[in-house]
Amino acid sequence: MASLLEDVGTAEAALRRAVEHLEPGTLDVVAAKDLVDVLTRCERLAVAGRGRVARRVQEAVTWARTEHRSASHWLASATGVSVGAATRSLETARDLEGLPETAAAFAAGELSEAQASEIAATAVLDPSAERRLLETARGGSSFKSLRDECRDTAGRVEDDTTRARRLHETRAAYSWTERDGAWRLDVRLAPDQGAKVAAALSAETDELFRRARAAGRLEPRAALAADALVTLLSGETLAKPIEVRLEADLVALERGYVEPGERCHLVGVGPVPVTTARSLLDDARVCILSREGADISRITTPKRTVPAHVRRWVERAYPTCGVASCQAHEHLQIDHIVPIAVSGPTTKTNLWRLCVHHHRLKTLYAWQVVGPPGNRQLLPPDQERAPP
Repeated sequence: MASLLEDVGTAEAALRRAVEHLEPGTLDVVAAKDLVDVLTRCERLAVAGRGRVARRVQEAVTWARTEHRSASHWLASATGVSVGAATRSLETARDLEGLPETAAAFAAGELSEAQASEIAATAVLDPSAERRLLETARGGSSFKSLRDECRDTAGRVEDDTTRARRLHETRAAYSWTERDGAWRLDVRLAPDQGAKVAAALSAETDELFRRARAAGRLEPRAALAADALVTLLSGETLAKPIEVRLEADLVALERGYVEPGERCHLVGVGPVPVTTARSLLDDARVCILSREGADISRITTPKRTVPAHVRRWVERAYPTCGVASCQAHEHLQIDHIVPIAVSGPTTKTNLWRLCVHHHRLKTLYAWQVVGPPGNRQLLPPDQERAPP
């Protein structure tokens, strides 16, 4: 152990001396690029080693005898990073314990911590994907490409309905005030809700950008997006109604899950469970790009899913939630009683309006419609529980 500490200490001292005497202006471009590569490998080696050692501290629970609330808090304090970043480091180190090939690549400096984290989290769900993901990372693909491939792989492993439920149940919003007084917000949403928020925020930001440019003001788009969020939340929106675009293979929508090579994406958000996509088919704000193979075969415009005259009839017929025991009258959503994805017709007899809560029960938790018109109820399926 003493020898190991001495070796690492010697390497640290050598690196410190090199950095102290570093004069970037004396390097030509080629030498500068080479030095960036060497320092990157040093960083990766250090992070890989630190993660393995931090796991030893985590397992020993020595942090519990200090002022820290968790191993993540201890590591964050020791390294000067956020608790979230420390948590990801520990989770990656834990996952790599069962993935020797990825662990070896990380320890050899071939992967960044971000790459190792994406591969490890995905390979835990689907071990057969580990080598393919490693080849993607080693092949020089961008981090975004690797992350998208990991996301697609993970999405195919988990049961579609289960994934849709998990994304819904893990929604959360946190706010806090920073040291300088700035108010911060962090939000996690299911992709269908996130797509609506993203579309509204983008449209509002675009409108503010046009007005600022007309007034001769040049401001960063991020600043205008912050202003747009305030106008949206305060109900002072300036933009036109939003549009969300769903790009999906028809066979996947009909089947209920995607197979390799098929697509079910919210444009600007990414892949979504087919269960989630189906719940959007009744939404007047959704533009559906239907795919057959690699080609877009049909594009529906907003409000074409439910014809305007039928929509007005449904709104009059259901001024409150269609579930007889519910009297909610705000934010009602049109729903096909027999789902449109399984050929339910868009007719007055097959449409009603539901509150957000009952719509989610029916869509995500497979609650069933029972009873005649005017006295319909939703009942949970056998062996299912209602969500909290």
